[in-house]
Amino acid sequence: MAKDVFSVPIFFIVFRETIEAAIIVSVLLSFVEQLMLSSRPNQDESDLNIENSSNNELRVDAEGGGNIETDKERRAKLVRRMRIQIWAGTGAGFFISLCIGAAFIAVFYTTLTDLWANTEQLWEGVFSVIAAGIIYVMATAFLKMDRSRIKWRLKLAAAFDQSQAKMLALEKMSEHERKLAKQEGRSGKWALFLLPFITLLREGLEAVVFVGGVSLGLPATSIPLAVVVGLIAGFAVGYLIYRTGSTTTLHWFLVGSTSFLCLIGAGLISKGVGFFQYYHFSKGVGGDVAETGDGPGSFQVAGNVWHLEYGNPEPGSATTNGGWQIFNAIFGWNNTATLGTILSYVFYWILVAATLVYLKWKEGRISFFGYKSAALQRRHALREARKANEVALQNTEQYRTDEKAYNGNQGSVEGERSSEGKSPVVTPVDERHVPALERHY
Repeated sequence: MAKDVFSVPIFFIVFRETIEAAIIVSVLLSFVEQLMLSSRPNQDESDLNIENSSNNELRVDAEGGGNIETDKERRAKLVRRMRIQIWAGTGAGFFISLCIGAAFIAVFYTTLTDLWANTEQLWEGVFSVIAAGIIYVMATAFLKMDRSRIKWRLKLAAAFDQSQAKMLALEKMSEHERKLAKQEGRSGKWALFLLPFITLLREGLEAVVFVGGVSLGLPATSIPLAVVVGLIAGFAVGYLIYRTGSTTTLHWFLVGSTSFLCLIGAGLISKGVGFFQYYHFSKGVGGDVAETGDGPGSFQVAGNVWHLEYGNPEPGSATTNGGWQIFNAIFGWNNTATLGTILSYVFYWILVAATLVYLKWKEGRISFFGYKSAALQRRHALREARKANEVALQNTEQYRTDEKAYNGNQGSVEGERSSEGKSPVVTPVDERHVPALERHY
């Protein structure tokens, strides 16, 4: 069967974690290249500091007999060393994650599978509900992934600004204080190794937990291919993000993937409720109810909404085929529908919709009946403060314009009096600006 070879939920979980790790690694690589190989990547204060420091280094090289080519070679070697650290941390974190995941799955499927052999339907229902909850969490996290690139770029920029401030502070320290500061910051040279290492390890362990929760009700043969395909697809998307530098396409791809994940989660929770009801029914009529076929007696009539005599996804049924089994594995299809399975499917979608609306409200993009979130209140307060500053600036500029015009008029009047042989009238300073103030207000 298809679901015995390839698990779609596991594919999406591995795919999501791989994309997140790939985004962080791609941001690290692009940030290092932009920082070291570009003379003016951006026109902000940090970049001016970079340019000034590079100019100072060039000046030192020139005094010591070096030239611009030597500086470029030194920068290229430094970038190469940084890349090696990034890829070494990435590889180490990925390898340890794979080892932990393989050990977890091996222990689970070799020692724990016999615990629920006699209550298979009950445990499958429990695992389906757990998997639906995990997919619900993953689906909401999927939508926020396109912001990871910006978030990590800002974090790296802030870290670099702090390092620049520390470098400037070192120049003002004494020799003893400088040695102590360098000893304390000696571990900083491994930052480009530790950051991807810890990130890959965290994402890998998170994937192990999620895959373990989803795979509880699945055969072990459905895990390897889904993991490999998810890794390859995640690496491909991460490489495209690194080469293009754009997350616009990724945003719409993640929206589609989230919708597909929610379809899978809704199907799983519907299947879980169906397993619970079938377990209760089989205990009441006997354990051999599964051998009665698809007709009357094979399903519980009470609470039944519909029962089709075709499309049974269970293996061994006369009306089953690979297509219905794929629908069952992905979307939770079953030829028997009850009030419980239908209502659980509907309520799952209501929960997803309510969560998305709440997240949108929490981020300050909407308001409910005039009730604003803290983020929206902060946004409106900043907007009002900006408007007040603009009005104050306009009033100040208008006052200065009126004052210049008044002073010009006073100068022309005094010039006319001087040309007529009359002495200019001396006006006190306080009174001299009264007309301008009256005219302004």
